Amino acid sequence: MKKDNKQKPNTKRTPREDDLRSLDSQLGSFGLEPPKVYRRQEQQRQQQTGSRGQSQQNRRPANANRNAQRTPQEKVKQQNKKRRLKKKVRRALYAVMLILLVALIIVALSLTVLFKIDTINITGNEKYTTQQITAVLPIDKGKNLFMADTKGAKEKLETNLPYIYNAEIKRKFPSTINVAITETKTVYRIKNADNSYTLLDDRFKVLEDSAAKAPSHSIEIKNAKIKTAVAGTTVELKDKKMLGYLKRICNTIASVNMKKVTAIYSKDINNNYIVYDNRITIKLGSIDKAEDKLYSALAAIDRLDKTNPAAHGEIVATSDKQIYFTEK
Repeated sequence: MKKDNKQKPNTKRTPREDDLRSLDSQLGSFGLEPPKVYRRQEQQRQQQTGSRGQSQQNRRPANANRNAQRTPQEKVKQQNKKRRLKKKVRRALYAVMLILLVALIIVALSLTVLFKIDTINITGNEKYTTQQITAVLPIDKGKNLFMADTKGAKEKLETNLPYIYNAEIKRKFPSTINVAITETKTVYRIKNADNSYTLLDDRFKVLEDSAAKAPSHSIEIKNAKIKTAVAGTTVELKDKKMLGYLKRICNTIASVNMKKVTAIYSKDINNNYIVYDNRITIKLGSIDKAEDKLYSALAAIDRLDKTNPAAHGEIVATSDKQIYFTEK
């Protein structure tokens, strides 16, 4: 007899296949079979497990072969490369530390030895002398230029010397401070009970309290009772709201560029007044639409000046559409 040279198929099964066969045999006794979805999932899981195991097996030998194939010369080159990289890192760190050290030395010298103030230039002053300004200025010669508090010096000058409207202080290297002064003039006046005057600038900063005289060009604020008036600070009125009304009246006058204003006053939010040329009182009523009301009132004054330039009276401009004049 001829021997059968066919090899028998590999009947060795995995534990997982044994479990499945056992499950099939149990289900078969009841005439059931595993769901198709279950069988499909098991097949996919086995394929993934097999492919993953095969890829890991393939990867490991490749890495092992790569390490094994390196020659001694290549290993020496790799070690030398690592040493050079470490040297570069150390040199970079040393360079950074050196730069920081030099920067610290420069800063220390700048704050102690270098950039000392030896010149203070003051320009634009007329009301105050250079000596008066220097006496108040909290910046002295010999001090460090960087340590000079220019913002604090500006505030001190504008407060202690009220007629200074703006003090612009700048550093000029290597050792100079420049102070540019802008002075203000009296814009408003309030007559006190003792017939003295409190003088104010256009921001209602007190320039002088209890002045014997007031400039003729200044605008009088009537019906205002002062609570506190400290030179260099904003005036405080007993009626806090009134100051807000007055500021809005002044802003309206400035916006229409009105001339010959001799007085302003406010009684309350609905009663605000402007006196023109010391002879015509304009009653604005409320501050709402004040610009439109004032434009209408000025147009009426122009017509009135053409017919009766010396007229005295009151223009009621509580509405910008209806204006009428009452002569007194």
